[in-house]
Amino acid sequence: MMSDTQRKQQILRRIDRMSKEKLIELDKYLSGLEKVSPDKARTLSFAGAWEDIDDSVYKDLTDNLISNRKKNRNRMDG
Repeated sequence: MMSDTQRKQQILRRIDRMSKEKLIELDKYLSGLEKVSPDKARTLSFAGAWEDIDDSVYKDLTDNLISNRKKNRNRMDG
């Protein structure tokens, strides 16, 4: 079985032999692979959602996190 390092070296050797046109195609293909997946985009859409949360609400949520989870678990179990 080929290691990741060996695979990368093999790919780099193949890239070195490519024509300019093929390199352009490869670059476009790689750009498509690097685009954010729909799941990741959906998750990232929540970034900063709590940025303006009131300090007292934040403190209550964090201070009571464990007890709130226990209450919710008991509600679901019962």
